[in-house]
Amino acid sequence: MAQNMDSKDRILQAAKEEFGSFGFSGARMDRIAQKAQINKAMIFYYFSSKESLYQEILKEALLQVFIPISRIVAQAEHPMSFLEQVPGIYMKFFAKNPDFTRLVAFELVQNPENITRVIRSFFKDRFADGPGLIFEKIKAWHRKGWTTESNPVHFMLNIVSLTLLSFMGRPVIEAIFDIHPSEKSFFREREKSIVNLLKQGMLQ
Repeated sequence: MAQNMDSKDRILQAAKEEFGSFGFSGARMDRIAQKAQINKAMIFYYFSSKESLYQEILKEALLQVFIPISRIVAQAEHPMSFLEQVPGIYMKFFAKNPDFTRLVAFELVQNPENITRVIRSFFKDRFADGPGLIFEKIKAWHRKGWTTESNPVHFMLNIVSLTLLSFMGRPVIEAIFDIHPSEKSFFREREKSIVNLLKQGMLQ
């Protein structure tokens, strides 16, 4: 681990790896301290508990996604520009944060209440109206006859599922198709394919 990172950054990096590998229940603070090359007491200096550290990891990751998406939502007057930009945000995030992707998959199976509680708290603290703004825009786009999908939940799930599966299904993709999804060229091609599919399927 890079020595020029400060203690808090090293803790966060080590915690991402630990939670991504073992989930919340299986993660151990001793291992995080060892990976971060710091005294265990330093973790509790910055973060009051294991749960506090876990929440910080998730919230930091969510901010990387939802801040740029909220900007696009505010500016998007037509669904085409939205569909052309948002999949790329998810793709770049998942490519940059493989530990988070594993953590989500792990927690949704083992401890879904952990991750849903943090996400609910995140939206309450940072985005008071939750998905309200984008949901209203999606409904308005459909009323104008611009989209085929009227339900904003399905509209967004179509985007998230297509992007997330590209990373969560990586071992299967490698085994069946004999390709390596970690290659940047694959991600670029995948993003273009997703955008094309969404535009063809959800734009009138």
